[in-house]
Formats: sequence, structure tokens, C-alpha cells
Amino acid sequence: MHEARSIKDWFEVRDERDALTLLLLGFALCLPISISVAQPFAYLAIPVWILWLKKGVDRPFRSPFLWPVVLFVLLMLFAALMGPRPEFTIPRSRRLLLLSVIFMMGLVFEPRAEDPRRSLIAPLLMFVVGASILGIWDLVRVPIQVAQGIGLYDAGNMRDPQLYLVSACIILALWIYRPVHIPPRLLSVMIGINVLGMVLHFKRGVWISFVLTAVLVAALTRRYRILAAILLGIVVLCLVPQTRERIELLQEEIQEGTGGRRILWSEVAPDMIRDHPFGAGFRGLSHQDFVEYAAPMYLQPGLNHLHNNVLQLAVDAGWLGSAVWVFWMALTLVIMARLGRKYRRDDPVRATVGLACLAAFIGLMLNGFVEYNFGNSVIFMVITFLIGLTNALHRSEIQPLPPAEPPS
Repeated sequence: MHEARSIKDWFEVRDERDALTLLLLGFALCLPISISVAQPFAYLAIPVWILWLKKGVDRPFRSPFLWPVVLFVLLMLFAALMGPRPEFTIPRSRRLLLLSVIFMMGLVFEPRAEDPRRSLIAPLLMFVVGASILGIWDLVRVPIQVAQGIGLYDAGNMRDPQLYLVSACIILALWIYRPVHIPPRLLSVMIGINVLGMVLHFKRGVWISFVLTAVLVAALTRRYRILAAILLGIVVLCLVPQTRERIELLQEEIQEGTGGRRILWSEVAPDMIRDHPFGAGFRGLSHQDFVEYAAPMYLQPGLNHLHNNVLQLAVDAGWLGSAVWVFWMALTLVIMARLGRKYRRDDPVRATVGLACLAAFIGLMLNGFVEYNFGNSVIFMVITFLIGLTNALHRSEIQPLPPAEPPS
């Protein structure tokens, strides 16, 4: 058990490792709340990390994710340089620096840290708190905006419901394995806030992804009460006219003559990939480019992506870049599944992190079939956050965490 710590102890900074820990915890807390705050935390962590590495941290990049990340970055930079608009895509590629979060988290956090700030559970709890704050805000914001005349379906966005999905998956893992003492009522309130926030954004892809993920969690852990709760939730949602209407409108995405994703995936994407075999760079094509491949009547106003991770990355990074990304994500999924299964009976901390990361990652990947969520800055950082925790879990089983400074 960790000893009780004062507020002053929690913010104590004795060396680069302490500073890096606080920056990454701040990143995890603010990630669901505001990208304007979370992103500076991540960028500020990079020079601190480099200073720490200069002190002789042993094997800081020992990770199964290293070479897929390096190869993906190189291919993305090559596409940005050789694409049609390097003046836009090269500056946008600075986001790739944030992939260093994967390796920073692998060094800082550990399952049984003496300092509770460095426990693997700490960043998960920070993320849930941040998402719950966002959920409370949405529960106030959306009714006010609707009362002011904004359409109910227009009050949401693509990003926030995915944050709620990740948070809800973390809460499910906390509920199942109980690695720390959190009152069940508090967990119930938090998951209720996150699920309601998810519903209020009316993004059908996220709904379907969360239901499938929660069913998988229930099957893997044999917690069949989760299945009953899912069934009850579906029944309740189907009783609400607005949710029924949104589900019925799914047919417009696949019907011939209505445009939507069917046109993007079957007609626009193949032609774009053919015309840019080595990639156009990150978001290297504009809405006007899309108009050249499909009639405006079939495209959303301002649309500049294909609503699918694999297809869009084939355009942004070339077909080889997309293949490397698929390999990287598949490798991540295999590692998460192996680690989650390995510790589920004898180590609640590792089991919680493994299940939370696996469930949240699967949910985001499922939604990535109908949204280009890897291209959204916040979801991109959430994915690096989940892979970073997995990297920390992986490092903890192959070697002890290195000291902040080499022994004298």
C-alpha cells in the first residue's frame, strides 16, 4: 500500500523523472478536456525526456513498437515532402513528435511504483476524471444549445464521444478488477456520465463500437451483468425517437444514389490512391481535390477525408505507409491481448491496465472503419496514450524500470 501523501508531495519535483511524471499526468488529465492544454504538456515533456536520457537511462527504446513507429514516421515525412502541398503537410507533420509519448510513458510508469504518481493506474484515473468533467459540461451545454435553437444532431462532434468510449472502457476495467478502492457508486456515476455524454453526440459509429467492445469485455471476463446492462441500454435508446431516427438514417451511407461513405470508399478512394501511390502527406488534399473525384452533391460541405483510417492513410502516406500502420496496429492489438490475458488472475493492476487498453483500443479501431479518427489530433494522442501504457506494461515484464540517474 502506498503511504498517504500531502498535496505538496504530489507536486514535488526533484529531478527530470519527477518533472516528466507530472507532465504526463497533466497530459492524461487534460486530454479529454482541452487539446489546447493537453498538447503543450506533451510537447513540454519532450525536452525533459531528452535531458533525462542524457543522464544514461538504460535501453530507453527497448520496445516492440520502436521500428513500426520509426518506419511509419519516415514514410509519412517522405509523403509530406514529395506530395502536392509540402508547404502545408511538412508543418503539419510536427504531430508525429507526439509519438514519443509511447516511449516516455514506457519509462515513467510501472505496475508497483513506490511513488503512486508513477503507478500505471494513475494516468488511467486522470483520463477518467478529465472525461467525466467533459461529460458534466456536455450534460449542461447540449440542452442549453438545443433550447437556443441549435439542432440536436448539430450540437455534437466526432471527437468527444470517442473520448467517452475510452473512459467508459477504463471504468469497466476498474470495476471488474478493483486495483484501487473506488466506491462502486462513484464508478456508477462516472460511467453514467460518460455513456450519457456519448449518447448526446449522436454518433452512431461510436455507439456501435462501444456496444461491440462492451460485449467483448463481458465475454472475456465472464461478467454477464455487463451484457444485461448493454441490453437494457439498447432497449432504452430504442424508445427515444431521436436515437431511432439516427439509426434509421444509417441506410443513407450505403444506398446507391445518396452518396455518403459508399461513394467515398468505392469510387473516390481507389482513384486517389492510384494518383498518389507514395502519399500526399498528412491532410495533403483539400475539399476541392475531393470535388475532382466525385460530384459535390455526394460530398459533405468541406469534406477533406475518406472516413476510414486505412484508406485515408493510403492517400496520406502511400499504400506502403498504410500497410505499415496496419501492421503496427495489429501488433499493438496482439500485445495488448497477450498482456491482458497473462495477468487477469493474479495481478489486478496489470490486468486492469491490460483490459482497459485493449477494450479502448478495439473501440477506437472499430470506429476507425467509419471515421478517420487517427487523423484527429485528440484521438491521435489518445491512441499514443493507450500504446504508451501498453509499452510500460510490456517493459515491466522484461526488465525493471531504470533509475533516473546512473549509480555513482
